[in-house]
Amino acid sequence: MNWKRKEEGFSLIELLIVVAIIGIIATMAVPQLLDAIDRARQRRTMADMRTISTANGAYRVDEGVYVSALSELQPVYLQVVPTNDAWGNALDYSLSSGSYVLQSFGSDGADGPAAPSPWVNGPYDVDLEMTNGQFTQSPSAQ
Repeated sequence: MNWKRKEEGFSLIELLIVVAIIGIIATMAVPQLLDAIDRARQRRTMADMRTISTANGAYRVDEGVYVSALSELQPVYLQVVPTNDAWGNALDYSLSSGSYVLQSFGSDGADGPAAPSPWVNGPYDVDLEMTNGQFTQSPSAQ
């Protein structure tokens, strides 16, 4: 009897090549994905800051002054006042001499200049600062 084995399936070499190709694609895709996530968080934080600023401006039109605490905007001017940025860090609000500053300390949550980033589009740990409804460069980032 001459029984010939029917060869089906993949060889070990073929499987290793496929795994290597998937690994190469993953090394290119993962940094881009992480960058897109941080970019989206930054944009969400900026949108929240604009929303707070718009509500604070409406409060000023009605009352003649800006709010002394963000909680004063709720529930008349905002249903829910965002108190944290998209990274989960607290937004910093301060009022002095009729002018307000709203800050997010970025992905690192620390006030101060950002460390150099290896990412092309980063860093996202740069402080976001809004003064009286306008985004300004944070003094700590200069």
